[in-house]
Amino acid sequence: MKKIIFLTNYKNLIPQLKNEIEGLNLDVISNVLEVNDFDVKVIRINLFISFLNHNESIKGVYFYYASSQYPIYKDFIQDILVQITLRGGILIPELRHFIAHENKNFQELEKVRIGIKSPYGIPVGTYEQGVEILNKSSYPKVIKKSSGFGSRHVKIANNKEAGKKILFKMLDNSFKLDIDSLYYLYRRVKNKIHYPRRFGKVIIQEFIPNLDHDWKILALGNKFMGGKRFVRKNDFRASGSGLYALNEDPPKEVLDFAMSCKQKLKCPIVSMDISEHKGDVQLLEYQTMHFSLLANRLFYFFELDNGTWTKSKITDALESYIGDGILEYIKTLESSIN
Repeated sequence: MKKIIFLTNYKNLIPQLKNEIEGLNLDVISNVLEVNDFDVKVIRINLFISFLNHNESIKGVYFYYASSQYPIYKDFIQDILVQITLRGGILIPELRHFIAHENKNFQELEKVRIGIKSPYGIPVGTYEQGVEILNKSSYPKVIKKSSGFGSRHVKIANNKEAGKKILFKMLDNSFKLDIDSLYYLYRRVKNKIHYPRRFGKVIIQEFIPNLDHDWKILALGNKFMGGKRFVRKNDFRASGSGLYALNEDPPKEVLDFAMSCKQKLKCPIVSMDISEHKGDVQLLEYQTMHFSLLANRLFYFFELDNGTWTKSKITDALESYIGDGILEYIKTLESSIN
């Protein structure tokens, strides 16, 4: 019998909504897996540490796990996930997807690596690096923080000076005075000219003009669902607008592109923001964990059947489709090993 552990957060949840104190119905996912001969256990991450400290074997055990929108707690979880991989455990999804969660910097690099079409974005780590890029750029440019959701930290720069101001606000002051930094203050002040003015993680990205909507597509296993999302009035961002037309079916080219993205990402579930403009389809952002299920406002899903997308009514809890996605992922993983 195969083993899978649901590694939960401080509330004994795997978050899947905007608020991380609300999560998936793990009983529904467990039922899907248990019917397929899996031994399922739910363990809080703080209790699981005792397994590691007693050096109990986890080789070959699958782990479906929580992430967090709080950077320090996410960093804590990452330490545990790295140890799981070092000891032979199998993460679902892979560690790279955990790193990509709420991390647009990593996402930009990952989209390039695996060949997903996307507006060209350059990750920036210091103010000076960003200014150098802005000096060579054509405008307008989109500038966004690596973290955050709902387009709160996404701005448009119509010229170089505007870009510098946005960059300065988004990056952190490298000479912030607090108790933790006092130890290093003398060395940093003494060598001030050698340090960047500001540090951080920001992306300077191509701007897609005349975009009045995008598509929010969820892929849960082999079932795709979602709808059109409109840009706010006098704005350029659809993310966070809440202006959905979930009764409008995604066109074939969007569904085809979404499936291609999921196959390249190699994950059981994924939420994608996809732009569609004059026949050009691109992936703006993605999340493979802890994303909104659109408040259960979805009524239909699409599935590829012999090359044709078929539309069916959603009759089960979305968690059952997530369970199917986990099963499909494990089967694909095991077939690639064998």
